[in-house]
Amino acid sequence: MIVRHAVVRYPVACDLCGLVIHTGETCRIATDEHTGKSYREHIRCPGAPTAAVREPVPTPPGIHPNFNHAICPA
Repeated sequence: MIVRHAVVRYPVACDLCGLVIHTGETCRIATDEHTGKSYREHIRCPGAPTAAVREPVPTPPGIHPNFNHAICPA
């Protein structure tokens, strides 16, 4: 999925809750890479479950799993 934020130029229905995203509001647009279909949703959707909308995206840990071994000089 390709996710981007955009300001809506005309009223659009939210694909999660079905409520209207008004003109001038910022919304998330998630586009499926394989089908090309896009889904529009509120940044903080009032009708969606809390787990479905995460803003901001969590950052990955700074330690890479390939480098978790200790180096012991002999």
